[in-house]
Amino acid sequence: MIKIRTSGDFDKDYRELIKENPDIKAEAARKIILFSENPLDTRLKNHRLTKRLRNKWAFSIADDIRIIYEWKGKTTARFLAIGRHDKVYKKV
Repeated sequence: MIKIRTSGDFDKDYRELIKENPDIKAEAARKIILFSENPLDTRLKNHRLTKRLRNKWAFSIADDIRIIYEWKGKTTARFLAIGRHDKVYKKV
């Protein structure tokens, strides 16, 4: 089981996202649980990022909603941002 920590920016992004789109809350919860059980599950479309986001990873919540995170050891992930593709990749 993967332990999940969140940054203050992630928490703020999450609150804004849920406020704008309440329907995404259940899907986000489902994918976060899936990630914590098995980060390599193909339904997450988990992938390593490159260039200035090297050493960071991302997985999909919905078509255009992503979570960007970094590993803090082998069993802990720190979520950095959540939101639409164009927003989160600029933010982190």
